[in-house]
Amino acid sequence: MWASKDRNDYEAMVARVRKHYGNSVEVGGYNSHDILNLKRLDADREQHEAKAREERPFVEAGGRMHQSRQRALKAWRTITDASEKLATNRRVHLINGLSAEMLEPAAMPRWPDQGPSTVARYDELDAEAALIATELETRASKLSRYVSEWEQMTPDQQNRSLILAIADRLAIEASPK
Repeated sequence: MWASKDRNDYEAMVARVRKHYGNSVEVGGYNSHDILNLKRLDADREQHEAKAREERPFVEAGGRMHQSRQRALKAWRTITDASEKLATNRRVHLINGLSAEMLEPAAMPRWPDQGPSTVARYDELDAEAALIATELETRASKLSRYVSEWEQMTPDQQNRSLILAIADRLAIEASPK
């Protein structure tokens, strides 16, 4: 008869191995050969988990950096799409008061191919990516709002907006300095 402590240890080891490798892992029975294989699987599981704990700060820092870079790329795509919509009537939008730099295509953010070797470097690159993302998001927001407002206007409203923009410029140029 097996001691209940040994049986409980065996069951706990089976539960840990199955949790790590999945229920399809072959654990065998309660005999010396299968218990040795189970102990080897349990030791491998422990090494995998220790390595994962060791790498967790890198993974988390990499995740933060990835999110910032994704924000930048999403904003860049928004700017590119809006710029394409406005490109056909560039002069009209310049007359309407949209700055020339807003109509210029945004440079696609480029990132180094090789990942950083320290968590601190990940954080530095994340901070840089977050600044780029914020700048691009600000520009994308302004451009999207302008495109949305322009597309919702009737042709008469668009003409009126252009006439008012020209009148404002003339008033500024005619004012005494």
